[in-house]
Amino acid sequence: MDNETIWTTKNPEIEYDTIWITHSDIEPVRIYASNGSDQPVTIGGYSHDPCYIEVQYPQVDGESAPQASFSMQRAVVGDEVKRLLKSITPYKRIKEPVKVVLSRWHSSDLSTPMFSYELDVANDGVSFSVDSVTVKCEKTNIMTRSVARVYEITEWTGLENT
Repeated sequence: MDNETIWTTKNPEIEYDTIWITHSDIEPVRIYASNGSDQPVTIGGYSHDPCYIEVQYPQVDGESAPQASFSMQRAVVGDEVKRLLKSITPYKRIKEPVKVVLSRWHSSDLSTPMFSYELDVANDGVSFSVDSVTVKCEKTNIMTRSVARVYEITEWTGLENT
């Protein structure tokens, strides 16, 4: 085989881009970027539903915090994601951010990802259009988050209902 053939031949293995959206208040959403398939695929031991997704993985340069985004069809999965995110109470979303895991897998090894990023949904991270949902993700520094402490009734008796 010559070099031209090697460099112009497409790899016969399939690559899967997967997205996991998790929070303690919701059932995890597991989807993969379908390449025309409409069948669920088991990746990493979990069933993933197909969806048309465009993923922008983070640019890791060592200086800035990783940021990524992905867009998905609204009609297939986007409305369900919107409903799930709205079902999280605002207090719990502040206390515990919504996690997104972006991964890429090879069909030769569906038990270990090629690479994976665990990020948080940004505060202004979900936007909707007529036909798509776009989610922006970032790595949140928990040390700089401004979250008020949870007050206990025993400390502040004025919080009791009388």
